[in-house]
Amino acid sequence: MNANTTMKNRPRSVTGVGRLVRRLEVERRRWSRSEGPVVATEQAWRAGVAEGLRLAQLAIRKGV
Repeated sequence: MNANTTMKNRPRSVTGVGRLVRRLEVERRRWSRSEGPVVATEQAWRAGVAEGLRLAQLAIRKGV
């Protein structure tokens, strides 16, 4: 067996992708919610961070 392949002939660099995507999901959810009242600019900023994390997840899943 080739040293650069594991489960289903995937490169080793791909094996941690699932863990990374799950971590991004946790962070996105954390940034999406707020504790108590927030000003509109903070709410918009948090939404922007959450959207960026979501887009990062999509890029990782697609392998970009």
